[in-house]
Amino acid sequence: MSIGVQSYPELYTILLGWDLYGKLWTLLTQTGIAYLPFIALILKNAAQFYASHGHQGAANALRSMEINLLTMLLLIFFGVAPLVPLDTHTVSYSPLCEQGKTYHPNSTGTTYDKAFAIPTNDIRVPLWWYAVLSVSEGITSAANTMVGCVPDLRKMVTEVDMTGITDPELKLQLQDFTTMCYAQAKMQFFKDTQENNAASLQRIQEKVEKFGVDDTEWMGSHALNAVYYPHLKATRPIPGFDYNKADDINAGTNEVDPSYGMPSCDAWWNSEGGLRNRLYQALPKSFFDEFKSYVQSEEAEDDVIKKILSNAPRGYKGYDNANDMMSNFGYSHLISALGTWYHQLEEYPKIYAATQAAPIIQALLLLMVYVFLPFVLVFSSYKPTTFIAGAVVIFSLIFWTFIWHLVSWVDKTLIEALYANWFTKQGAGATLADMIIGALTIAAPIFWFMLMGSLGVMGGNLVGSVLSALNKVGEGAAKSGLSVSKKIVQ
Repeated sequence: MSIGVQSYPELYTILLGWDLYGKLWTLLTQTGIAYLPFIALILKNAAQFYASHGHQGAANALRSMEINLLTMLLLIFFGVAPLVPLDTHTVSYSPLCEQGKTYHPNSTGTTYDKAFAIPTNDIRVPLWWYAVLSVSEGITSAANTMVGCVPDLRKMVTEVDMTGITDPELKLQLQDFTTMCYAQAKMQFFKDTQENNAASLQRIQEKVEKFGVDDTEWMGSHALNAVYYPHLKATRPIPGFDYNKADDINAGTNEVDPSYGMPSCDAWWNSEGGLRNRLYQALPKSFFDEFKSYVQSEEAEDDVIKKILSNAPRGYKGYDNANDMMSNFGYSHLISALGTWYHQLEEYPKIYAATQAAPIIQALLLLMVYVFLPFVLVFSSYKPTTFIAGAVVIFSLIFWTFIWHLVSWVDKTLIEALYANWFTKQGAGATLADMIIGALTIAAPIFWFMLMGSLGVMGGNLVGSVLSALNKVGEGAAKSGLSVSKKIVQ
């Protein structure tokens, strides 16, 4: 038999939790604390029947004591004593979006492999709790499958936000391209506008209608590419481009041919080894494996490249600064756009922090439940209701994974519906999506506990305080970043 958990950290916390459970149960039995409920049961039955029937109640007291002791022993055998083995081969995790891939502890390829030390001793789980874990994990996995794989679009946006230009040679080429191509093309565009050059302006207008009014405001402009870049070229040799004597007016005077050629601005930007592809390839390889279907259009690729350029230091962008975060808003909407930008600078880190920390918090809470379980069972005198209540708590915590998976589906849907541009996060629609998801990420698990009944309400009060603390951490980070950003803009 095997147990499929819901996250990478749970691969380790389930082993650590039940290892500590076994050690604490051994401690309770060795100290005699585990036997106190038996003494309490004997005294309670003897006193109760003696008070009711005197000496004549001895037979009834003995019969009742036999039944209660037998029930308690059966509960201990099936629900307290560790019996079923649990090891690295028994526990597995199969990410929903990675079909056919299954991971075991110490072979996930994540930093958890080094962070957690797997217990080397024999780990065993009571039969009842092993059944609870199997049923809970199985139901949760089946529910996740019903929703299906949900791409994490917030992860996609965050990876683009965090992608910078680290190659010094690429930075230099961007700076040269801005001077030799983009600036020259803009000057010719302004000249054609003043002289009302109908042929050029008509072609530019066609591209602007397709790619937006801000198309001419960045170095990868489709309008400038179509009209001016083919007639402009680099004024120095550019690494990565072959030297061509036919294009060199000084070819006859060179004692040694240059190592590189001077490409046209069109080739410099659009060729296979051009700046557009090099900027796009700055993203992590996993980005293309996971989100390729979301950036297949030219417009989406433009948005990604614009964002990467906006992360570059001033002077390397070739991109008007007012467009960095505002995209289609342009200069005339700058002030109103800054208001929504400030709000999103505060909200977005909170949502990202909560969603990234959620499975870790869940795994650690389950760890705590497993560790505290021996004390709960002993101090409740092994009552059957305690086993039922514990099963409800464990199932409810494990089922959080489905709840957050459902919230992720809602988040994906709202981002696709309300975000004007995924990589700029501006506008009232994007703010509305952030507010909804921020509330659901925190409130949905508590709402689930409330639906589970009175026990869930008590559990909800506990986990509500934990999640509120998590929210405050994200909020503090967001506000700190917001204050710094405000100072920069001012």
